[in-house]
Order: sequence, then C-alpha cells, then structure tokens
Amino acid sequence: MGRIPDETGPCGIFCGACPSYGKSCLGCGSEERNQRRKSKWGCKIRKCCFEDKNLNFCIDCEEFPCQLLENKLRNSHPCEARFKYRHEIYDNLEGIKEIGVENWVEEQKNRFKCPKCNGRVMWYAYKCKECEFEYSP
Repeated sequence: MGRIPDETGPCGIFCGACPSYGKSCLGCGSEERNQRRKSKWGCKIRKCCFEDKNLNFCIDCEEFPCQLLENKLRNSHPCEARFKYRHEIYDNLEGIKEIGVENWVEEQKNRFKCPKCNGRVMWYAYKCKECEFEYSP
C-alpha cells in the first residue's frame, strides 16, 4: 500500500471497481511502478495532489473543489450512466472525510459486490465480472 489504500484515488474514485484493477493496474493509491497500466503516472489530478501539494485527497486542498476536478471528472460525460462513478467524486470525498478511508473502502467494496454471486461489479458497464449480472450500485 502507498500513501492511501491502493484501490483509492486522490480524487475520490474507487479504483476497486475499475476493470483494470488487479489485472494491469494496482490502483491510483499504489506507488508500485512495476505494473502494465501506466496512465495514472500522467494523471494531472494525481500529480497535483500527491506530488505538487503532498496531500492524500483533493478534499484536503484549500482550492477544493477546483477546475481540474470539475473538468476532468465531475463534468465529463454528463448524463451518461456508464460514467456515474465520476459524477460521485464529491460525495465519495465527503465520505472519506467523515468515516475515514479504511471504512470508506470497505463500504465501497460492499457497494460494488454483486448481489447475485458476490463477484465484483465494474463501472462503465456496471456488470459483475463473474456472472455478468447487470447492477448499478
């Protein structure tokens, strides 16, 4: 684990529901450079939070909410259900602040657990990885 739980992004996204998590990516919180997915190293939000400001989460920043979060995530793909996870980042960050990141991660793991087989539900399709049951948490 890096500075925050691996399956957590500084922006409030739960990486544990990403289709790449555990396969080609170890999550935004991971500092492990030996992974196939390299896009997170160029993420402006991650760089701003971790490298430029030495913060764990965007909500800890005096500039929160900022245009970077608004433009890159919260306002991207409006009204598209498959990007619902991006539109929830402020609620997620508030949850992290209120209940603590470890409790929030457990809450998200349960939220993205398939009610049919207990498999992992992924965003974009909001479909269980194991049984393909469609479920929108």
